[in-house]
Amino acid sequence: MKSRVLLTVASLLVCFAFTGNAFAAPGTSPQGKEVPIETAAVKLVADVKDGGYQLVTTEELKKWIDAGKAMTIISTLPADEDKALGIIASAVNGFMPKTEKELTPVDKNALLKAAGPDKGKTIVLYCGFVACRRSHIGAKILVENGFSNVYRYPGGIIAWQDAGYQLTK
Repeated sequence: MKSRVLLTVASLLVCFAFTGNAFAAPGTSPQGKEVPIETAAVKLVADVKDGGYQLVTTEELKKWIDAGKAMTIISTLPADEDKALGIIASAVNGFMPKTEKELTPVDKNALLKAAGPDKGKTIVLYCGFVACRRSHIGAKILVENGFSNVYRYPGGIIAWQDAGYQLTK
């Protein structure tokens, strides 16, 4: 009996150590809503495979910025959203529509201009959040146009804010 109680207490302590709360919903989402996360993750993997670009995480991008890495950061959000929300430091706007069907030659040309002429330079594109596909569309266009160092920052402006990193207004 005593060993069973000790085992139960030990199990609870392990749960608290790993989750901070033994009674919290298990999984990636603090709310226990795993299906939307799974859906976004599977779509992200398919987009990366389709687009031929690489991914950069919030922490990696912050390290790159802090280290002064030579790169162009492009927000693919509408310019008015950039003004309202703020942008990641030094980002330029390269608006992309929500879907590829909405893409116009003007949008494409503006993105290519924002990326600049150096097709070997590191280019990082972001939008709002993981399920937002604006940055996918932009990254795919750059790869199709010969840019070789293209990264998508999937967490976008929401993840940047969640991490407590500063935005420029």
